[in-house]
Amino acid sequence: MSERIWDKFLTDKDKRIFQLAGYGKRGGFGTRPALFIIDVQYNFTGDEPGEDQEEGVKKYRTHCGEAGWKAVPHIERLLKIAREKNLPVFYTVSERRPDMIDSGVQVGKSHRGHEKTSTEGSHATQTVAPLSPQPQDILIGKRKPSAFFGTIFMSHLNFLDVDTLIMTGCTTSGCLRATTVDAYSLNFKVVIPEETAFDRFEASHAINLFDLNCKYADVIPTDEVAAYMESLPVREA
Repeated sequence: MSERIWDKFLTDKDKRIFQLAGYGKRGGFGTRPALFIIDVQYNFTGDEPGEDQEEGVKKYRTHCGEAGWKAVPHIERLLKIAREKNLPVFYTVSERRPDMIDSGVQVGKSHRGHEKTSTEGSHATQTVAPLSPQPQDILIGKRKPSAFFGTIFMSHLNFLDVDTLIMTGCTTSGCLRATTVDAYSLNFKVVIPEETAFDRFEASHAINLFDLNCKYADVIPTDEVAAYMESLPVREA
């Protein structure tokens, strides 16, 4: 992987400092991974592939354009392996009460008027059909960027003896990043399959992948993550 998605956004000095300071060293995989699918909901992907993002944001403010649907088959590939290996699979459920009180200060910072595209139980907040959760999966309801904040996520990870989190979904600069940093802070190995992450802004996506790869996670090709998962024995129930 000589050329990375973030290279065009870095200055020559940035690249020299990266090398001199020794950033981006591989953290490696553990032996007890879980797959985490973060916010791959219709209000982030749009209702179907091929939607124009500029039109899509008129309906869903959080619309990420074609980047979302491009990530879905890569996540689907890892999800299939996770199910075959009986690995824990987590999903976020990112939704709000109709009165939005549970959004707190977010209403003033990053909401558009009084839109209802994140209302609990709505189509907008459902995981896209190709990645639909199964009864054995664990859903983590969250109201803030990190899936650890105010949830029982850590309790599940402890019970299941997870040591590696495979992070997929969106947005790279938001919930995926916040959850990754918290996971790293809690001493989990964190892996981000590059093609499975997405954002609404190209620059935000690239630079956050760069920064996460520098310090908090291994940002590597989905092929490599798939090979690792396939090498694992089937996890005992």
